[in-house]
Amino acid sequence: MKKKLMTLLCSLLMALGFSTSAFAAELGFVDWNAVVANYPGIKQVAQEVIAEKARLQEQFNTESKALATDQEKIELANKLNAQMAQFEQGKYEPINKKIRETILSVAQANKVDSVVNANAMIVGGKDLTKKVITALKVQ
Repeated sequence: MKKKLMTLLCSLLMALGFSTSAFAAELGFVDWNAVVANYPGIKQVAQEVIAEKARLQEQFNTESKALATDQEKIELANKLNAQMAQFEQGKYEPINKKIRETILSVAQANKVDSVVNANAMIVGGKDLTKKVITALKVQ
């Protein structure tokens, strides 16, 4: 009786072990900064952002001379900063979206269920960074 109980218990534990390993999710990671740095055309976008920032700074310098109070200058600065933030978002959001879509596609192709930023990964996981960079260059 004790042997049957022990055999049953061992069988149950083995079955439980196999079932949990069957549901284990593959975890991947991507170095977001490396992907962005290698994104096709990112240097041109960065130059456009820098040029827009310089243009808005010049606009502030010109327009603020005619303003009498510091409050008016603050309001102008806030208005121009909002324009800059909107410009940057318009430039970078499509890139971020494309990168996220590519990460999802690469993860699915490599049977990876979850992907985190490489900075969050301490041990383990599958590095998808090079595959994502390659996929972005092909598209």
